[in-house]
Amino acid sequence: MKTKKFVTLCVLSLFFLVGLKSGLCQEKLTADQIMQKVDTRIIPQDMTVMMKMDLISKKGNVRSRAMKTHRMSDDKQIMWFLEPADVKGSSFLRLSHDDRDDDMWLYLPAFGKVRRIASHAKKGNFMGSDFTYEDLGDRKLKDYSYKLLKEETIGSKACWVVESIPKPDITTDYAKIISWVWKDDYQAVKEEFYDKKGNLKKVMNVDLQRVDKYWVPSKITMEDLKSKHKTALIFDQVKVDTGLDDDIFSTSYMTRIY
Repeated sequence: MKTKKFVTLCVLSLFFLVGLKSGLCQEKLTADQIMQKVDTRIIPQDMTVMMKMDLISKKGNVRSRAMKTHRMSDDKQIMWFLEPADVKGSSFLRLSHDDRDDDMWLYLPAFGKVRRIASHAKKGNFMGSDFTYEDLGDRKLKDYSYKLLKEETIGSKACWVVESIPKPDITTDYAKIISWVWKDDYQAVKEEFYDKKGNLKKVMNVDLQRVDKYWVPSKITMEDLKSKHKTALIFDQVKVDTGLDDDIFSTSYMTRIY
């Protein structure tokens, strides 16, 4: 039986999927049960998105990039940069596995070849953004211990606040992650990332929209609290369950936009 994985908001998720409404049940749940419900959400079989990435400096200056991404469930993602000229043609591919770390590749036209992202390099920032390669990957549910800290409201939504601490054998750049999860829909809408010294390093916020029967992001913002730099991902032209060809999630497609 395939092991389910809890995707970094999705990051993140870049780029991230959050699933079908789970109902209004307000039973008492443990932290593990809450995160299990997040993990077992119903999501599109595939998703295609046109995205804008805004890189926002401490002074508020903005550099924008246009991207196209395809995603297959939680397991496969390919992304191409469309503009501006200095990143046009660059691409990224991620393939997830149940029993080992994600495989990731980056293609930069200036170098003319596809490069695998080594495990030790996944703490590096992705294409100058505030997302690391680790943020773009899967957080497997079994790799963390969970604690329910409190309940809070974000906007009009009641949330559980859950702490995730990596188990000793897990390689990660974070000592802990704190997630705000909608109580009625099990959608994670905010996360705080803490460094190995226990300091709050980054904060991510997610705005959601309905596309067909699914909740999907409309905007994801990641802020680095030390540099005061932000990255905003704006989702446009979202298409779900279109029957994407599984073959496009390969390194051979990284050098052409599909």
